[in-house]
Amino acid sequence: MDSVHFLNLEYLLLRVYDIANAILTPLGYPLDGGASSGAPGATGGAQAAGHTGGIFSYLGSFLTSTTGVIALLGMIAGVALLCLAIWVRVRLLVVEHEGYHGHEEHEHAQIEAHAAAATPKNAQWDRVFVLAASGNESDWRRAILEADIMLGDLLKSLGYRGDSVGERLRDANPLQFTTLDLAWKAHKVRNDIAHGGEGYHLSQREANATIDLYRRVFEEFNYI
Repeated sequence: MDSVHFLNLEYLLLRVYDIANAILTPLGYPLDGGASSGAPGATGGAQAAGHTGGIFSYLGSFLTSTTGVIALLGMIAGVALLCLAIWVRVRLLVVEHEGYHGHEEHEHAQIEAHAAAATPKNAQWDRVFVLAASGNESDWRRAILEADIMLGDLLKSLGYRGDSVGERLRDANPLQFTTLDLAWKAHKVRNDIAHGGEGYHLSQREANATIDLYRRVFEEFNYI
């Protein structure tokens, strides 16, 4: 008679249960809840059912107490890292945006400064400055004479009356013309040059000092 070969699933479950129980019991997680696996009067099917219930019960408890906590912490850490990554990205965009506009404003300011330097506010004064920087005494004379013409135009635009620069200076109000004395000093040098002709010696130092007097007068009224 041939032997019958079959797989005893109940026996295998019991053996797996016993092995798992032997491992988990020292760790404080007995699968049978502390009861003996070989309780008297219990049938094999009842034992298997009881063991299976104990397995799921303690697995749920184990997952809740250990893996669940780890999973929760992992989720919290993941959310925190995600928020940090978003914050870093936003900050990078903000810094990049501010840096771009700051660089753009700096370039715009430089362009305006160069344009202002390239375009003199008063072309006549620019010519006076060039003549005063020359090495020729005749150019210094011309620079002072032209600066005095500018002074006369300024006084006329301010509403001071008179046919000459001297008359307009006498009509000026010292309370509204803080550099009036400087204007008189510069105009006196102009008169010395005009009346003395070539016989009046003008040094470069005196020429520069006189041009500087005119400059201070013109700057008071934002004329240059």
